[in-house]
Formats: sequence, structure tokens, C-alpha cells
Amino acid sequence: MGADGKFPIRGLLFCFVIVAICYANSIANDFILDDALIVAANPDIRSIQPLHTFKTPFWGEKSGDGIYRPLVILGYSIEYSLWHRWAPGFRLTNLVLHAINGYLVFLLVRSFLWASPAAWAASAIYLAHPAHTEAVAGIAGRSELLSATFFFLAWLMFRKGRMGWCVTAFLLSLLSKENAISFPAVIALDIWITRGSVKAVLQEWKRLGSLVATGALYFGLRLWVLGIDNLTPPQYLNGAWTLLQRELTSGRAFLQYFRLILAPVNVTGDYDFNSIPIANATDWDAWFGVLLIVSTIVLAIRLVHRQPLIALGILFFYVTLFPVSNWLVPTNAIMTERYLYVPLFGMTLIAGMLWTRISRRETRLWVIGGILAVSAVLCISHNYVWKDNYTFYKNMVRVFPNNIRGRQGFGVALLDGGFASEAGVQFEAGLTVARNAPLLLGLAGVQMKLDHNCDRARESIDEALRIQPNNSSVHWLLAECFENQGDLASASDTYRRAVEETQFPDARLLFDWGMLMEKMGKHQEAAALYQRAALIDPNDLSIKFKLKSQGREW
Repeated sequence: MGADGKFPIRGLLFCFVIVAICYANSIANDFILDDALIVAANPDIRSIQPLHTFKTPFWGEKSGDGIYRPLVILGYSIEYSLWHRWAPGFRLTNLVLHAINGYLVFLLVRSFLWASPAAWAASAIYLAHPAHTEAVAGIAGRSELLSATFFFLAWLMFRKGRMGWCVTAFLLSLLSKENAISFPAVIALDIWITRGSVKAVLQEWKRLGSLVATGALYFGLRLWVLGIDNLTPPQYLNGAWTLLQRELTSGRAFLQYFRLILAPVNVTGDYDFNSIPIANATDWDAWFGVLLIVSTIVLAIRLVHRQPLIALGILFFYVTLFPVSNWLVPTNAIMTERYLYVPLFGMTLIAGMLWTRISRRETRLWVIGGILAVSAVLCISHNYVWKDNYTFYKNMVRVFPNNIRGRQGFGVALLDGGFASEAGVQFEAGLTVARNAPLLLGLAGVQMKLDHNCDRARESIDEALRIQPNNSSVHWLLAECFENQGDLASASDTYRRAVEETQFPDARLLFDWGMLMEKMGKHQEAAALYQRAALIDPNDLSIKFKLKSQGREW
């Protein structure tokens, strides 16, 4: 309900207007990065199967990534029945969820400050913050958005004393993304700070116990679906860093988080190796980051009685980032921008409170207007980064030249655009940082394009095969080499293995295999592969032509 007890139409319109200003230019963007895998190429969302969805890992049955988010996949499958492979439809849903989350932020802040203008200021800052670009503009950011919706709703229901709704929303938040496991700690934090004593937390043991039991239920379901071996995601660098390195590197990561909060001029959406180098005991910047973390936590604890809402905002930020901080449990990433989606509530709570302390109304309006104007300009510019793979990876290489995923992705985008020599420069630059299979395959692809044979490329392919023997792309290139050499039987077997090694086969992989089947006179098998490819990418003109020439529909 709105502040006047009526249906909150004006409040929601306010949130939708801000989201439209900041993100409307992102709607037409294509599928990029994980969007292409989890939506465009995902067979599990082609039909609505709730039971199957709740029994399947996030990345499919072949996945060992330790991720379980059935509510997100169920949502994608419902949308697929509406949009099919139309990226703007999925992205529009993201924008709607972001606007709803902004309104929930307003309700939560108002429940603390009891001042609607301050709550609207906090909500506006939250909605327009440029650090949210990855979560909102990237379709795969749905996990963050949906989990946050239920997270904020559960918190609101707790503050209203509606525990049944609170527990239900908390479970739905967990089923959207595992980071929501911090919710019971947030509730304990809320009770401690707003009521002023640890004793008050202990007195709420029944309600807190119901939340802990809900978390245990979720972990039981997660264990049943993923199995004990895949219960947690693979570690960053396969765990090849010491405890000291992990803690110090988190100091460097939090310096990046602080930069994104205060000055989000550059965003990349990816901080893979070697964007943030592993820190050692002699790296002063890492120690500075750790010192900054510790000092702000100590400051927050000291402010609990004098400035409780500032303390709550700071501690909320750290508590909600804790599951992905690498402080206790190592994860598969040092940091990402999307991890800030929920934690930024703490900073906007503080911003809303400080905004109310500006005495002159005219000054307050200039301040909030200036913040929103700058934020909107940055959001709009960041959306262009997410336009397609070329713009995304080009920006990543600009910001983090040593990011090997950026070099590999930019090289692939250049190769797809017909710039083989320029692509080779990117792959070679990445290989000076680390030798990995994707970079070697990219270099092999360039060599095959320039030489029109596999003589030079075979060395890179063989090295990639030694590093990742089950990599689908390795077998795809190897199949092309067999085909070029005239060994069609080996090529067919290798194409089959390339398809079997991935949960989400690329449309072009299926198309290439289909072309080989035609060459071998197996027209029925070729047609089946073309139809399968068309389901993944119905706009590919080559696939359309092949199906049309065979008198088949797509």
C-alpha cells in the first residue's frame, strides 16, 4: 500500500519512469555472454515443466557447476512461451523486476525512516545506480533481480510481523539465488540495531529459528538435486591460492566495489583472471583494502547506538556480500558487479537518511537531481557496452587489458566479423597472460582462417585438448580439421562428441555437422540437425536457407 493507504500506482509509476530513463536503450540489445547459453540455446526452457525444473541444476543435467536456481529457469520457460528467442522481451521483464525492487526499497527505507521523501530519494538512487547495469541489462542477471524481489519482500513481511509470508518469500529468494542465505543474519542485524540489544535477538529465537529451518530445507533440496560432489561451485583458479592470498585478494576486490559504489564510471561485467591479480603479503594495496573493510565494520559497530541506521547500512552491505566475499567459503569468482545488487540497499539507506539532513529544500532538490542526472547518463552509456559481444569485450579489454576472457571474447568477436589478423593479436596478447584452451582455440581458428588448412592450427588444438580434453569447442575445431583432410567418418564422430560435451550446443556447431551429413549423403540426419539449430537461432539465414531448400519449416 502507498503512504496514503491507496494502491501504490503513483509510486510504481515513479519507479518505472526512472527505470525507463536509465535502461530503455538496453531493451534492443542482443543475447550476449551467458544470455545466449541460459536462454537462447537452452532446451530446458522450451516447454514449461515445473517438476523437471525443480529436479535439474541451473546449467542443465550435464553441469557440475554447483548452481541450483529452479525459479529462474521456470520463469525463463514461461517467458519463452511468450517471446521465444526475442531478447527484448526477456530484457523487458528485467526492467519490470528492477522497478518493482525499487518500490520495495522505498517501502523498506520508509519503514526505517518514517519519511516518504527520504525513502523516495533512496529508491531513486537505488534504481539509477550505474553499478546495476550488469544485473539489469544482462538477461542472465535475472537471478539477482528475482532473488532480490523476494529478499526485500521477505524483509518487509518480517517487519510487518507476517512470518508465514516472510518464510515463503525467503524460500523463493533462495530458489532464485543462493546468496539469499544471508537473510537470517540480516534479520538478526535488524533486530539488534533497531531494538538496541543482543538480548532482543535472542528473544526472537522462534522467528529466527523458522528462517534457519527454511535455509536447512533449501540446502536439503539443493543436496538432493546436485549431489554431494556438486554441492558447491568450482573454486576460482581451481583453488590454487592460499588462505592468505584469498583474504588479501578480497581486499583488492572490495576496493573495486567501493569504486563502483562511489564512481561507477567504468564497468566491465567480468573480473576473471587476471583483472584483479592474486595478492601476496607484500602488496600494500591489498592490505589497504583489508584495513578499509575492518575499519568500516568497526566504525559501524561503534555507531550502533549513536547512528543506528548508518550502522545498519554498513553492516547490511558486508553481511549480504559475505557469501560471495571469499572470506570463509571460496567461490568461483573474485568479484562481479552483479553481486552488488542487493548489498547496495545498505548504501542507499544511508544516502536517504543523509539527504534528509540537508536543511534547505532547494539544496536537497539540486543534490538529488544532480545525482540522478549523472547516474542516468552513466547508465545509458553503460547499456551500449552490453549491446553485443563485440562492444562488451572491446570495453573489457580497454578497462582490464590483462583479462584473458576479455582478450578471448574480443578475439572471437573480431574473427566472427571477418578481422582474422586483428583477432590473432587479441589471442596472442591473452596467451602472454595465461595459456588456456579458449585462447588456444581462438588462435587455431585464426590460423585456419588465414591458411585455409589445419597445418599450423593443429599444434594449438592439440595443446588445448591436453588442457581441456572435454571442451566441446576443441572437438568442434578438430572435426573441422578431419573434414578438411577428407576423413569424414572421424569428422562425424568428433562433431557428435562436440555436441555431447555441452549442455547447450551452438547453432553453428549443429549446422556444420548437418553440412557434413549432407556431404556424406545422410540427408535425414542433416535435416534433423538443421531443425535443431533453427530452434536455437531461428534468425540465422544459412539455417533458414537449408531448411527451405529441403522443403522443411523452421
